[in-house]
Parts: sequence; C-alpha cells; structure tokens
Amino acid sequence: MTDYNQYVTAINKIFDNLAKMKAGWNNQDNHNYIESIEEYKQVVANDANKFKTATAVKKEETPEAEPIESLEALGND
Repeated sequence: MTDYNQYVTAINKIFDNLAKMKAGWNNQDNHNYIESIEEYKQVVANDANKFKTATAVKKEETPEAEPIESLEALGND
C-alpha cells in the first residue's frame, strides 16, 4: 500500500467516524464541533491530491526504484 493510499484510508476513517458520532449524539454542541471539523474536509481532499502528485513526481525523479518495462520495436528483424 502506498503512502497516498494509507493517507486516504486514514482520512476516510476519520470522516466516517465523525459521521457516526454525529448520528449517535443528540447534543447540539457536539454537532457544532463535528461540523467545524467537517469544514476542513475539502482542504484535506485537496492536500491528498497534492500528496499524490508529489509522490508521482518523486517516482519520476528516481526511476531506478521501479524498473520500466520497454517494448520491443516491431520491424527491426
């Protein structure tokens, strides 16, 4: 599992748990606290995309980490 996948999985768990807490609690103060955290959901999603892009760039900079399979040219017999 890549770092990006671990990050996304962790963030999804956090927001899933917040949704469960919000559904289970009747106290308006708790709902307000959860909503204030949920305001950051889009920010976190955007940062996940930056993280994914940074990981892709890092892989391009170090090609020896993952060997690229090349195709044989046709017609060069």
